[in-house]
Amino acid sequence: MTSIRAFGLALIATAAIASTAHAQDALGDLTLTFPALASNQGKVMIAVYDSAQGWSSGKPARVAIASAADTPAAAKVVSLPPGTYAVRAFQDVDGDGKMGTNPFGLPVEPYGFSRDAQPNMGPPTFDAAAFEVKAGANTQAIHLK
Repeated sequence: MTSIRAFGLALIATAAIASTAHAQDALGDLTLTFPALASNQGKVMIAVYDSAQGWSSGKPARVAIASAADTPAAAKVVSLPPGTYAVRAFQDVDGDGKMGTNPFGLPVEPYGFSRDAQPNMGPPTFDAAAFEVKAGANTQAIHLK
């Protein structure tokens, strides 16, 4: 009886491991690249959003950092559930951890958005910058201006 019970527990454990592995396969990894940076100073600060509400409130689902010294600068965000995402990024050239602005509040450090969405009197909408992340490998190139 004990060996049958142990065998049953082993089957359950094996099924749980297979289920966890399958769940991991269902997640997506996102590689963000930043080609043609104007300078190799500082770091690229990255915010990944999973909703329009998070985008408008400034509450990212994930954050990442890429070294501007790498050619091209790149960061990998792992284990994202498949869905719609949008990215904001800026190059922190002066290393102060925040986007530099002039007295009028306009950015003085390079910045950009996924899908190279263009700002219009402020950041673009979530929908303008949105892209799909599917299970497996995903890439998105962002050109900072």
